Amino acid sequence: MSALMGGETFAIDSKGRVKLPSRLLKHIPKEAENTFVLTRGLDGCIFGYPLNEWQQVEQKIRSLNQFEGKNRSFVRHFLMLSEEVTLDGQQRLILPKKLVEYAGIKDEVKIVGVIDHIEFWDPRKYDEYISQHYAEFDKISEEVMSRT
Repeated sequence: MSALMGGETFAIDSKGRVKLPSRLLKHIPKEAENTFVLTRGLDGCIFGYPLNEWQQVEQKIRSLNQFEGKNRSFVRHFLMLSEEVTLDGQQRLILPKKLVEYAGIKDEVKIVGVIDHIEFWDPRKYDEYISQHYAEFDKISEEVMSRT
């Protein structure tokens, strides 16, 4: 699978549906069957995993020792708002209300491709996050990429 990348802002219709950008959709493999698992993301966004990518995440979750408190807490928080959704005929996803509320999304959503998943953000919250971390980007890049 090619990497999911790029970002665009889209309107959400009155039924909570958002059209996914075609440049992201062309990188979703057939194995995903037009299905995504949406879950609570980090930093206040929603993560959307194509079904085939979700299966890899699920394997990692299943390997966690459920008798360790941190692991139980993580699994509960990460999965408690999760929902499987399928693209409709117009390439739209319904963003579940509980996840939209968690992310603070109103009438628009910033959709960002992040290699193996899509992030759904409130555009203002995304801009704020980027501006807070922009000054650190060079330093973070050097540190992260020198580990590889």
